[in-house]
Amino acid sequence: MTMTEADYHRYIDAFNARDYATLETFFADDFALENAGFRVEGKPAFREFYAFFHRYCREQVMFRGFYPGKDGFVANVVIRFEGLEDLSPGLLAEKGFEGMTPVARGQVVDVEFLILYLVNADGLIQHIKGAVWIPAA
Repeated sequence: MTMTEADYHRYIDAFNARDYATLETFFADDFALENAGFRVEGKPAFREFYAFFHRYCREQVMFRGFYPGKDGFVANVVIRFEGLEDLSPGLLAEKGFEGMTPVARGQVVDVEFLILYLVNADGLIQHIKGAVWIPAA
């Protein structure tokens, strides 16, 4: 079983709505998320991370492309980060997320990502690994 582009749009809709219960139905129980130098393993850790992060920053995922492969897919998205409250590098480090760059309150930043999603035999996301870059000026 594989995840389709239509499935991925439902996933993005759940993420943008902060509907974590629906979002987690796309994940295998032992899934992992790697991004910005940190790793989150399992649904409880995922929910804990986003409960923390979304107090400080609103995220909106904007779809650019879906590229299916043998073991999963790659998505090209732009994520808009909007700072809701100031988040210091010290607090990020204390929580184990020191690889993240904080977005100041009132700041809006669009960042383009390529995200690798590995999917298990049941069609559930097993592993998410994001890559981000700074475009040439």
